Amino acid sequence: MVDYNSLFIKHTDCNIHTITLIRDSILSSSQKLQDKLALLDEMEHLFKDMLDNAQSLTVFFNEIDDHFTQSNEEIENFSGWLKKIKESASNIDRLSSQANLLSINSAIEAGHIGREGAGFSVLAQEMKKLSLAIQQQASAIASINNNVSTRFVPIKENTLKNQQQLQQVKQLVIEGHKNLAALSEQANELKHIFQFMSMQQFFNTVKLDHVLWKEAIYIHLLNNDNENCVNQHTECRLGKWYYQGDGRKFAGTEAFRRLEQPHKLVHECGRLALSANINGDQEAVTQYIEQMEQASVDVIKYVDALLNSDNY
Repeated sequence: MVDYNSLFIKHTDCNIHTITLIRDSILSSSQKLQDKLALLDEMEHLFKDMLDNAQSLTVFFNEIDDHFTQSNEEIENFSGWLKKIKESASNIDRLSSQANLLSINSAIEAGHIGREGAGFSVLAQEMKKLSLAIQQQASAIASINNNVSTRFVPIKENTLKNQQQLQQVKQLVIEGHKNLAALSEQANELKHIFQFMSMQQFFNTVKLDHVLWKEAIYIHLLNNDNENCVNQHTECRLGKWYYQGDGRKFAGTEAFRRLEQPHKLVHECGRLALSANINGDQEAVTQYIEQMEQASVDVIKYVDALLNSDNY
């Protein structure tokens, strides 16, 4: 006669082994995604540093640009002063020429007067000497002014050229900052996708753990094992995640708060079913198994709700 219990146990063990392999593969994929997330975290910090440096460089260039603008204004003011000096030197030269002409006319008039105009003639000569000296000084001032103006033109041109080059570099930095910001945003989006995929893989692993744990209960019932052969709700992967791990990130969600009770009930009812089976109370076994399965539905529901909560 075929031993259907043994056959059932054998094939169930085979199915459990298959599901375990799938579960482990999903878990491995989740762990690899976590490694990628660590790399993306490093990239995020790098992008932040680069953006901060680019922003600081832009501020620095703005300050230099302001200094160039102020320098250009001072250069324009200085050019204006040189122009005024040149105009003043020209006026002095013009007045000294008039004074020289006046001294010549005075000397001629003094010659006409004769001896009585000798004093006036001396005064005219001194006036001529003074006008010539003033002309020489005016010429010297004009020469110095022209020399300074000649040397000053390249300074003005170089200052303007340097400012234009600075503005070009600043524009490149601004464009680089924009490109970095765009790359940083894309990296953040990629990180979010990886986080979702990693969390999805983890929750799928948890759900497979849940199925395997229930299947183990049925095997233990057939083998008449006691409740000590299965773990409690704080000891499984979901329980450790909930009470000790990253599950606290979801603590503010309703799904997280609602998950605890049915998860605890699944483990308690499974263990109570094994205990009742040892005691030969089949009615209690049936009752506990029904409660376990009902609570299991709620566990899966709230785990799926966590994935959609966007708290990862």
